[in-house]
Amino acid sequence: MSKSTYFSSPEARAFLQRRVSAFGLIAAILGGTALLFRVLMGVLFGGLEELITDPGFLVHAAAIVPMLGIWLICRRGQYSVNAIHGIENTGIFLTSVGYIAMGLDIRPEVGADTITAFILSLVMFARSVFVPSSARRTTVLGILIGIPLVAAMHHHYLSVDLEIWRSFGYPGETAERVAASQAVITVMWWTMTVGLAALASRVIHRLRKEVSDIQSLGQYTLERKLGEGAMGVVYVANHGMLKRPTAIKLLRPEISDAEALDRFRREVQLTAKLTHPNTVTIFDYGRTPDGVFYYAMELLEGATLTEAVKASGPQPVERVVRILRDAALALNEAHDVGLIHRDIKPSNIMLAHQGGVPDVTKVLDFGLVKNLGQIDDLEKTNTMSIKGTPHYLSPEAINDPQGIDSRTDLYALGAVGYYLLAGRHVFDGKTIMEVCLHHMHTKPMPLREASPLEIPEGLEAIIMSCLEKSQSDRPASGQELADALDRLNVARWTRTDAESWWDAFGSEIRKREAPPLASPTEHTVAIDLDER
Repeated sequence: MSKSTYFSSPEARAFLQRRVSAFGLIAAILGGTALLFRVLMGVLFGGLEELITDPGFLVHAAAIVPMLGIWLICRRGQYSVNAIHGIENTGIFLTSVGYIAMGLDIRPEVGADTITAFILSLVMFARSVFVPSSARRTTVLGILIGIPLVAAMHHHYLSVDLEIWRSFGYPGETAERVAASQAVITVMWWTMTVGLAALASRVIHRLRKEVSDIQSLGQYTLERKLGEGAMGVVYVANHGMLKRPTAIKLLRPEISDAEALDRFRREVQLTAKLTHPNTVTIFDYGRTPDGVFYYAMELLEGATLTEAVKASGPQPVERVVRILRDAALALNEAHDVGLIHRDIKPSNIMLAHQGGVPDVTKVLDFGLVKNLGQIDDLEKTNTMSIKGTPHYLSPEAINDPQGIDSRTDLYALGAVGYYLLAGRHVFDGKTIMEVCLHHMHTKPMPLREASPLEIPEGLEAIIMSCLEKSQSDRPASGQELADALDRLNVARWTRTDAESWWDAFGSEIRKREAPPLASPTEHTVAIDLDER
């Protein structure tokens, strides 16, 4: 990926500027630390006055200034990518010249080349860690610094005192031979330095690119994880051009079989046909170069029904009537076009703040959607597969998965209503099988006994009719269910009621960073009975 492509977005350019600024500060701190220790040595062992007037000390101090300049310039304002690199290159060049000049003040007999190369190596390594850069660019920069370093050290060693040099046990026939040998050694050390720095740049650059590719899906940039559904993980994202907050759902990386991919694709295409205001809206669909499927949908602010019950317990009757009616109408649209949801549960229905209106019911996550008008290949090969959440599975979804219809969703919606009013599931059990057996054979406890609220007889009758074991005994459609709820003599849940509830319990919901862990019976499952 080219530099212009990698830093093409404003966010990436700002990131580069911050990293270059951080590099300037760190490099200045490294140089300042070395300078401080030189002062400390002068205090402990004498010669402080001579030290602070020594040209090498002053040049050392001056060499820190360009790095401070990088930090001060890049920490403010907004610069183009070329300008940022220009500031960085100028600062590094001036600093390297300063350290090389400092090295020329060190007697060659005590290893001026080693000390100088070591200090410049720290600068190179700090840059490879903090500044996003390709290995090629790091190598070119290292060569540009290495040429004056080697040339300066070769010239410096021409003035070596051969008697002192030989006293250390080093061969030295002539100053020219000593200078040439030290130049070769400097080239060796600097080559290893540049090679290691370039390798570090390559590894870090590749990791940053991989993270960038993961966080960028077409025009969308992922920001944080929002939650998990039956088939995927949901993230908060932003559209690059529109700057519109969006929710992005990605198919789980570990789910890559043909059935999962086909179901995920189908979820998007079928859900995108739905236009009811109480159904989540799909904006876009795509696939990354690495083969990860995703789709973009409206980002909703609010709480799932699970979160609402956990925050305040059983919900007011008038609120439950409103939720069930809106959800029934949303499902009715899906049923009219031949689709059933198959995973209606409290965590898949949300109370959203939308258009300045609180408590807008939204049906989410059509991850297990089924087309009633056809049985495709993946269904033909898995005719005894239970799919859904155990607490909200209808009897036919358990004992006859191919016999499900729109009334299967209404059973689950009835179970949601029971949960909202009672603050507990219709049936509980220690295992998935125990819960499923209850759905098939056990009569639910009357709602007026399970709930601490005063439940109208008409509402209880509607919810219990949804929970009938036989499909024919349930409401025939979502519209029929909504009409029955409309006929109830129940006060309406008003905007004032909703705002009062959110004022009382909204902070409790917002402070939760993640939903509480659910038991295995509350997760969406897919069980192949043929294999069992």
